[in-house]
Amino acid sequence: MISISRGQKSYLSLNVVLAVILLITQNAIATKHTFTTKHDSRHLIGPIGAPFGFLAGGVYSLKVYDFVIGTPAKGAPDESTHEALKDVEAGFILKRFDSESDFSKFYEIVLENPNACSFESHRTKGAVNPNADDDLLAADDAFQVHFNDEENISKNVGELGVYLSMNEPKQSWKPMTPSITHKFATDEEGLYFLIFQLCPREGKKVDHHIESTFELDLHLLNYDTFGYESYLTAGEMPLPGMFLYFSVSYAILFVLWANNIRKSRAAGTVHAIHHLMTMLLGLKVLTTFFEAARYHYIRMNGHAEFWSAVYFVMSFIKGTFMFTVILLIGSGWSLVKPFLNDREKKIIWAVLVLQVIDNIAVVILSQETEGEKLYEDWSALLHLVDILCCCAVLVPIVWQVNSLEKSVQAERTTQNEDDNESTKPITNVESEVPATAEAAKTLEKLKQFRSFYLLVVVYIYFTRIAVYLIATELGFRQTWLRYCITELGTLAFYAIVGFLFRPVEDNPYLEVGRQADVEIEFGGQ
Repeated sequence: MISISRGQKSYLSLNVVLAVILLITQNAIATKHTFTTKHDSRHLIGPIGAPFGFLAGGVYSLKVYDFVIGTPAKGAPDESTHEALKDVEAGFILKRFDSESDFSKFYEIVLENPNACSFESHRTKGAVNPNADDDLLAADDAFQVHFNDEENISKNVGELGVYLSMNEPKQSWKPMTPSITHKFATDEEGLYFLIFQLCPREGKKVDHHIESTFELDLHLLNYDTFGYESYLTAGEMPLPGMFLYFSVSYAILFVLWANNIRKSRAAGTVHAIHHLMTMLLGLKVLTTFFEAARYHYIRMNGHAEFWSAVYFVMSFIKGTFMFTVILLIGSGWSLVKPFLNDREKKIIWAVLVLQVIDNIAVVILSQETEGEKLYEDWSALLHLVDILCCCAVLVPIVWQVNSLEKSVQAERTTQNEDDNESTKPITNVESEVPATAEAAKTLEKLKQFRSFYLLVVVYIYFTRIAVYLIATELGFRQTWLRYCITELGTLAFYAIVGFLFRPVEDNPYLEVGRQADVEIEFGGQ
């Protein structure tokens, strides 16, 4: 067995943190506008990139590079594409949906039905017969009309979507680049999802051995109320101002908390955990401010390399610090006891490792475009790690509550024995007046940690489940509300935890305990 000293553990932890921060700094390139897939066997890929809410005047531009489809056993790529298009039709379609949940329902229907085609209404328009040699030798002019016919692509875009056909194999060769550009009218506003599909031709079946290889260059933009270009989706346009508002709100909370710490320091009621809570609030202020700056520059330029790097570094530190503080509070460190036992230390180490994995996943996802295989794999890992972290932080709280319950039970049993009463089970330890100040203090801590447990459970459910369910039903203009609701819940969580564990000299439970001591004293006389 290999043993690691405390100093070696600290050194190892520092190196892990520095490695993650270096990875974040090197790779944070903000919003991506490219999508790449190689030898992808999926016949339906979507959504490609995050859904985008287009306003009137918004512009959608798509370019396709190095498009090749075929089976691995085929010969040259061009021949492989030519042969594959005899059985399938390939195309990209940008379709409008009322919400993410509506898209999910549509996607499941198309995915489960091998004969369903997401661009069915476009299949009869300008179809190319890949069996005819003349089609393969079509003039470049005909190709440009086929892909960029503004009259065709502008009809019923809100209902039928913007379609780019890839049924001309010759044009997948270099140097030709299939492309399409569309400017949205007022009646075409909405939330759009980009989908790629290989649809079986009439009388054919989907060959799941067919693989797709291509690279996309996406440009999606809107115009704000002042007429300036905005690379943010319609529902994200309020985010720079919203996050700035929340950074100010957290700053006010930080000032109030720090002022309370300063006033309580003289009374000797400030513990080490209170200073950690102060640092956590400061990190939250900075993280929210950098997120506001990040969205501001993405809105203007479509990317924000520097601010994204700063934001991801701060987010990593804040996230790890938050889970650590919750674990320390839940274990009762510095509030109930001055030390951590071995099992509590193991839980904290496990959560720290999970947080490192979680933040690495966040960084990798920031570099990938939604719909790519790597994105889906790391997204699943991210959700799993997040759930494990949320479950882990509850364990020390449960241990602490059980320990306090046993203490109260023991004190009540001792009291009953001293009063020559038979020991009776305590079903509600808060139902009787404590006999001593020490018993009152233990009872106060028990109620405090029970409240904290319920608070953490509600916070986890609200930010991980409820917000997600709400977000799937939001319209394309209201998607900013998911971030607003999350921040409101987080702000309330910070405020309630701060109030619950604020440094105080006296409390009602101790007063009750003192009154009980007086009653016992007078009764004895």
